[in-house]
Amino acid sequence: MVIRRAFFYFAVCTALIATDKRSPEGQVEDDAVSITATLLSADQLRQAVGTDFDNNYIVVDVHIAPKGGMPYAVSLDDFILRSESSGDHSGPFLSAGQIAGAGALVVERSYGNRSNPDSPRPLEGTKLEMKADEKGNPALDALKKKMLASKTISEPVSGLVFFPLNPKEKAKNLILSCKTPKSHLRLAFK
Repeated sequence: MVIRRAFFYFAVCTALIATDKRSPEGQVEDDAVSITATLLSADQLRQAVGTDFDNNYIVVDVHIAPKGGMPYAVSLDDFILRSESSGDHSGPFLSAGQIAGAGALVVERSYGNRSNPDSPRPLEGTKLEMKADEKGNPALDALKKKMLASKTISEPVSGLVFFPLNPKEKAKNLILSCKTPKSHLRLAFK
C-alpha cells in the first residue's frame, strides 16, 4: 500500500512538472526600451503560422515596450542572435518573403576544426542554392501578420523574428543582442 501511494505521488509530481515546462525566455531593458524574448519550439511555430518551415530557423517571439513616453524606432537590423558554443551568429530575415516567398535562397555554411578550444571554428565554405516554387507558400500571409515589423512605435508591440541559425542550438548558449539609442543590450534565455 505504501509503495502504491509513493508511486502515485511520484506520477502526479512528474505530470505536474511536465505540464509546467515553459519556453526559454529572457528580458532586458534600458532607459529607452524594455525587451522580452521567448524562443519558440517547432510546435509553437506550427500553431502560430501553420508550419514549422522544416525546422530550419530559430524563431524568437519578441515583445518591445518603449519607455519614458518617447517613441522608439524598431529596426530588425538592430537584432543579432549569437551562439556562445559554436560562435555562429546572424541577423534576422527582414521580410516574410525571405522565409515563405515563391523563391528562396538557401545558404549552407561548412566549418573547419578549431585550432584550439578558445578560438572560433573557421568558415571553410558557403553553398548557395536558389529554390523556386511556382505556387508559393500558404504560410506567407500568416507570416506577414505575425512577424515583427520595422517601424516607429509609441505603444508596446510584439512579433516573430526568424534567424537562419541551426535550430538544434541549446537555449542556454544563445544570446540575443539589440542595439538601442541608449546602449547595446544582451539578453540570455533561461
